[in-house]
Amino acid sequence: MPVKGFLGTGATFDADVNLVVQLVMGAALVAGVILAKQRCYRAHGVCQTTVLLLNLLMIGLVMWPSFRRQGNPTFPRVLHRSYYAAPMVHAALGMTAELLGLYIVAVASTNVLPAWLRFRNWKRWMRTEFVLWLIVVISGVGTYYAWYIAPFR
Repeated sequence: MPVKGFLGTGATFDADVNLVVQLVMGAALVAGVILAKQRCYRAHGVCQTTVLLLNLLMIGLVMWPSFRRQGNPTFPRVLHRSYYAAPMVHAALGMTAELLGLYIVAVASTNVLPAWLRFRNWKRWMRTEFVLWLIVVISGVGTYYAWYIAPFR
């Protein structure tokens, strides 16, 4: 039986921890953008990469098991319900953001990828990733609401 959360909703302890960690990581991403604007590129890279890897850990430990347990519907028949639609949208956007982030890190910090797979317009890719992350954080809050607040109203 999962341990009851600490935010006073119907969430588990893991879900509450994940929400708080995701919001802190969102703030860290904003701080990383500020570091880049101040031309502190090494600190920016460390900040953003740390968030990316921590998020990968949270996906593996909390989000994926939770999705498999709660949000794995018979796909087309119940997608109109926010209980299922919110995590599906969040998962699709989140996977896109995580994969794009891993790609950016691979391009920025390694020579693993061949030259033709490496991008040159850093600002466009970084801004796209940042906006995508913000949307993912918002959709994650929406998923938390759909799963742990709305059903108990």
